[in-house]
Amino acid sequence: MRRTLFCCFVTFLVMIRGAQAITISAGPTFTPATNAPLAGLLQLTTDVDSRVSVQVSDGTNAWEKDFYDFSTTHAETLLGFRPNRTNHIVVTCYDLQHNASPTQEVTFITAPLPSDFPTKTVLTNQPSLMEPGYSMFVILRSGATTGAYIMFLDPSGQVVWYRPWTANDFDPHQMANGDIFMQQQNPSNNFLEMNMLGNTVRTWTAPAAYPVNSHEGNMTDHGTILYLSDVTGMATNFPNSTASNAPLVTARIDDNPIVEISATNSALLNTWSPLAFMDPQRISWLTYQFSTPYGVDNEHANCVIEDTNDDSLIVSMRDQNAVCKFSRDTGKLIWILGPPAGWGTNWQTNLLTAVGTPFNWNYGQHAPELTPQHTLLLYNDNNDAATPPTPIEQDVTNQSSAIEYSIDEATMEVSEAWNSNWQTNQDRLYTGALGKAERLPLTTNTLVTYGTVSYINGVHPSSHNANASMVRIKEYTHEAVPQVVFDLAFFDYTNVSPTYTGYTCYRSYRVPDLYTHPAMPVADLTIGLQDSSPSLTFSANSTHVYLVQSSTNLTDWATCGTAVQQGTPGNFNYTDNDDGQSTSRFYRVVTN
Repeated sequence: MRRTLFCCFVTFLVMIRGAQAITISAGPTFTPATNAPLAGLLQLTTDVDSRVSVQVSDGTNAWEKDFYDFSTTHAETLLGFRPNRTNHIVVTCYDLQHNASPTQEVTFITAPLPSDFPTKTVLTNQPSLMEPGYSMFVILRSGATTGAYIMFLDPSGQVVWYRPWTANDFDPHQMANGDIFMQQQNPSNNFLEMNMLGNTVRTWTAPAAYPVNSHEGNMTDHGTILYLSDVTGMATNFPNSTASNAPLVTARIDDNPIVEISATNSALLNTWSPLAFMDPQRISWLTYQFSTPYGVDNEHANCVIEDTNDDSLIVSMRDQNAVCKFSRDTGKLIWILGPPAGWGTNWQTNLLTAVGTPFNWNYGQHAPELTPQHTLLLYNDNNDAATPPTPIEQDVTNQSSAIEYSIDEATMEVSEAWNSNWQTNQDRLYTGALGKAERLPLTTNTLVTYGTVSYINGVHPSSHNANASMVRIKEYTHEAVPQVVFDLAFFDYTNVSPTYTGYTCYRSYRVPDLYTHPAMPVADLTIGLQDSSPSLTFSANSTHVYLVQSSTNLTDWATCGTAVQQGTPGNFNYTDNDDGQSTSRFYRVVTN
């Protein structure tokens, strides 16, 4: 559906552009952001309504950014600078008649990256085959409580934005308005919106009864926040160890309810308890890996997503080696994706049956997501690769990967549609925790976060500390034999200290741009005559396609054609060569 941006009703009046009159009356000034050292605020004032265009050169890179908000007072956030560069920012303003002001220049010198900034190495980089955009994530020093950074990297792996951060909160999401959404566990127990200057814009406080779990927090498209929490539940006849003859006890269980609150006022809207639909006596080799204040860590939920096709929710429970789908309205279990061993009689009809070869079950999985083809993509840590009492797969021989499953709910069958391990001649990476797989929209490539690599081809990343971990972020093509088109390692290969611990990363995302590109009203639409035909000129964001529509009565509109860019980016023109015999005609510009 097209959305009308702006209606500009004009007759065949030729508008003559006057002599250049626009001037910058104050500024420009550029103020570096305190919390985001590679960003800043450009401010200036003009004597008439205008829009701002900037051209930046740092001696190596050059780029242009156009803004389309017409005003006399401007405060524009500038992004995309690289560290340790002298940036020349040339500013030009354009009035409503497209007259340009004299250019003015300001300089911004960026500092080198901090001395404790994570060490990275680009191992593979094929930009022509990669999904366009920027990689966003938090890198943490493994085992440390300081030294974490939120960062954006360009396609070549260069840092273009960063902010020092806390090691406890590590899953940033880019919001529709370009800000960053984060969940913060106790003691903050809230969610926050942060702008690209690194400043908090807004917070939402979670209900005290449902504290924020560090694993998940999502802003939905219907005005709510979905997240995971921790509460204490009880289970009877629960094995008190993974031994085959373990005594059965009444146990406190760390239940991870899915919680939904209002994004308007933080009011509690819904809760769903996994203990209400899962087998409360089933355990895995992971059950007793961690202890929590809430009880036995037998769920360890780490992701929740919505399936809008049937108004259901999908939750990943790492310590059950299970991804479960249930009804939003009733809480009724629909299916279980995971190895079938160990489930009680009442859950047998909910288990998906594996069909086809090759096929790999999910163990210790993270971050399931639905693809546009309605397959389910997830990151398979593959912890233990067995269910008690079957002996475990040792980490040294194990392998993690991204797996895409095709699920047929009518037959309750599941097949393996794609696996990053189908790529041949690559390192065998194993992670015992963390990770994400993301299907990328334009190329259908898959971005895979190996969040805490403890073995590479059966060998620890560091020969000096067996506990040191590496981060690998890889982009694969979606082919039967995938190609690796991007491979980024966070690890200091030169560090031989026995205390060096390396890095971890919970999830990474590919975002289209550092800037958002909302559809804005066209404010400077002008009309003239070109060879007796009406010629329309306007400026607008070049990421959109603009259609010109005409009418003779302001009620019935017909599309004349598509405006084309002429000259510099963002300057559009359309000439109506078929204007008929009407004595007057009205025009408007629309975009999708």
